[in-house]
Amino acid sequence: MTSKKSSMFSQLIAGYLLVIATSGFARLAYGVLMPSMQEDLAINYAQAGFLATIISLGFLVISTLIGVLAQKFGIKKIVLAGGFLVTVCLFLLSFAKSYYFVMLIMFLLGAGSSLVFAPLMSLMVTQFANKKGLVLGILLSGVGSGMLLSGIITTNLSDYFPSLGWREIWTIFGIISFIVTILSLFVLKEGENKTNTKNNQNQSISKVYKNVKIIRIGIIYFLVGVGYLIPVLFQSSFMIDSGFSEKIAGNVFALSGLSIIVGSPVFGMISDRIGRKNSLQIASIFCMIAGILPVLNHHLIAFVAASILFPFSLGGFLVLIQSMAAERVSPSLVPAVLGFVSVFYSIGQLIGPSLAGAVIEKFGGIQSAYILASCIFLGTLIITSFVKENEKEEILAVQTNHY
Repeated sequence: MTSKKSSMFSQLIAGYLLVIATSGFARLAYGVLMPSMQEDLAINYAQAGFLATIISLGFLVISTLIGVLAQKFGIKKIVLAGGFLVTVCLFLLSFAKSYYFVMLIMFLLGAGSSLVFAPLMSLMVTQFANKKGLVLGILLSGVGSGMLLSGIITTNLSDYFPSLGWREIWTIFGIISFIVTILSLFVLKEGENKTNTKNNQNQSISKVYKNVKIIRIGIIYFLVGVGYLIPVLFQSSFMIDSGFSEKIAGNVFALSGLSIIVGSPVFGMISDRIGRKNSLQIASIFCMIAGILPVLNHHLIAFVAASILFPFSLGGFLVLIQSMAAERVSPSLVPAVLGFVSVFYSIGQLIGPSLAGAVIEKFGGIQSAYILASCIFLGTLIITSFVKENEKEEILAVQTNHY
């Protein structure tokens, strides 16, 4: 028993660090580094937003192949391959001078992140199914930790080593990613294969993909994917445009990461008491408020409040949606259903940054993108109202009958 707890602890730590490197650094750190990259590469807001879209495109393309790749090579090998791919790309960014070369690297960064994200969740959830909420909460808090660390590292390195630019910071992230991936190589375990025959498994997966209740969860995840990257990517630029220094913007960005870390376990505990549906509705309302506050008032307090409310709710969304999806199928189908809803999430991420960049260019201000984000989360609030708390029993009954 003690050995099992020790194994769980060590794997959770390795997984948590891997999420920091492959989601926090590889994808979300671009938001705080974007102003410097934008100036150095001489690109506009639409082009800068498109780079984030390219990351999401790489994430999406690989998400559709996760099931096949995991079946052929095993989940652990897929996760490690993603970690090493992210590491290489982070180093390559430090040498990139062409906008088109950066586009290629960003695509591969998204692909590497996708190879880690859903497979890692599946790997851990299937091994520790009785502690699903705790496992997902800890792993997903790595997203916020990555935001927090990227903000702190970027701000402090710029203060103490003025000669360091965005290229050197990407190199530092690459070194960290390499160390974490090597650690994961020795710590993560493949887990037992508890699936039935290939034919039965394929039929079951097909049934999951056609289930309206699972698709509804996917649509909510899609909207989260569209909306959450807008403040992450444009918050620093919005603050700088509003007259704040890069240091203040970086510190507020770091605060956002801390808020995600807290939000994941807090919303997990809240949902145990009041249900997933009510918790999702609360998160939607918080995001709507967070999107409006900086638009109404460019005061620092408004930005700080938004940087707390928005990521706090985002942490809740990630845990709640993945928990809802995993709870609605039998354990053998968890990798399939998490990969399936992640495709919705990926499509949302693909659309969000370019949509926001286009809106900014057309309407002449980042505040218009924040209004867009609030409208998107109004959509999640409306769709969540159609979710039923007893869907778990209904879908599990269908899966049981199938087997």
